[in-house]
Amino acid sequence: MSAHPTFGYLASLVPEAKKREVLHVASAGELVEGKIAVTHRSPYPVKIRIGISSGSLTQFTSDAYILYDRQIEEGESYESDFIYYADGQSLIVYSDTPNTNFIIHGQAQADPTNSGFVSSLQVAQENQKQILYTVPGDEEALVSIFATNQSPSQARFRIAISDNGLSFNQSEYIEFNTDLNPRSSYQRTSIKIRGGQSIVVFADNTGVSFSAYAKFNYSVVSTDFTIGGNLQVGNDASLLGDLLVSGVSTFSDSVTFSEDVNFDSDISLHGLLRGYTSGNSIAYTLSNSTGNISTIGSLTSGNGVFTGGNLQVGINKFTVDPTNGNINTTGTLSVNGGVAGNLNLLNNKVTNLAEPSVPSDAATRRYVDGKITALSIALG
Repeated sequence: MSAHPTFGYLASLVPEAKKREVLHVASAGELVEGKIAVTHRSPYPVKIRIGISSGSLTQFTSDAYILYDRQIEEGESYESDFIYYADGQSLIVYSDTPNTNFIIHGQAQADPTNSGFVSSLQVAQENQKQILYTVPGDEEALVSIFATNQSPSQARFRIAISDNGLSFNQSEYIEFNTDLNPRSSYQRTSIKIRGGQSIVVFADNTGVSFSAYAKFNYSVVSTDFTIGGNLQVGNDASLLGDLLVSGVSTFSDSVTFSEDVNFDSDISLHGLLRGYTSGNSIAYTLSNSTGNISTIGSLTSGNGVFTGGNLQVGINKFTVDPTNGNINTTGTLSVNGGVAGNLNLLNNKVTNLAEPSVPSDAATRRYVDGKITALSIALG
C-alpha cells in the first residue's frame, strides 16, 4: 500500500486490547469520507468503541464517540455508515479483546472548508435542551449525528433542526423521545442543513453524548472538466492553480482582477476597459464604442500611437484629423528640428516674422521697404 493512499483502503489496525489507538489521521487540508469495517477472530463476542479526536490521541474526549461498547457477536462483522473527518483530525478505535480488525475505506480529497468532525457534547443536565452545532450562515452542509449512551441505564433523547437556536416549535423535531439502550449508539446520517440552522439535542440521562460530522456543499474537480452548456457559479469561485482557456470567454458583467493579468493574444472588448491605481481611482479607460483612450498620466508607445479616430489633446487644444491629416492647434506650434519639406502656406500670410539676421533668413516687408528707401536716397 502507498505511503499516503487517497482512495479505497486507507488504513487498518489491530489495536492492543482495552487501549485506545489511532487508526488513521486526515492530512492537512484534506477531507476523509469513509466507512469503518470491523471484524474479529475471537470465539466469543467483543465490544468496540470508535470516536474522532480533533487532533492527536491525547486530545480525544469521551463525548466524541460515535460507537460505545457496540457488541459484535462471534462470526459477525460490523460496518458503519459514512463519517467525515478532516485536516489533522484522528480516527480513534478500541476493542476489549485482542485480534479485532479495524479498516477505514473511502476517499481523501482536498477541501478548504471546515468539514469533518465539527462538534460534540456530553449532556450537562437531564431534560435540558442544548445546541450541538450551528451551520455557518453562508454554508450548506450534509450532517451526520451520533448519540451514545455510555451509562448502565436506559435513556431517551430528542433531536431538532431549529431556525432560531433553542427557541423552536414542536414541528422541528426529527427525533422525539427515542429510546437508547445502555452502552448502545444511534446514528442519523445525510441530513441537509442550511446556513444559520442549529442542531438542538436533549436527553433524560447525563450519560448520553452527541457528536456531529459535516460535509459542506463543496467539491473539487481533479480531472479534466467539460460542460456542454452554461456553467453558473452562484458564489465566489477560487482557483488554486492556473486557468487555461483555449476558446472564447464571454463576461456578461463586471470582471475585477486583484493582481496583474498577462494576455498572450488579442483581447476583444464589447464594453469599456478600466484600469485602476493603487488608490482605487480610475487610471485609464478604453472605450470599444468610441475608440477613445482616456488616461490621467502620459500615453507612451515605443512604436508610435495609432488611432482610427481623432488624436485629441485637451478639449480640442490639439487635434489631428485621420481623414486628411490636418493638424489644428489653439496654442503655439514649436518645431525645434526644422521642416523637412517645402512649406506650403496655401496663400496664407506669415505674420509676426522676426527681422532677418543672416542671408538665409526670410525678410519682412518692413525690412525690404527700408532697404529700398535707403538705396533710393543713396542713388538720388
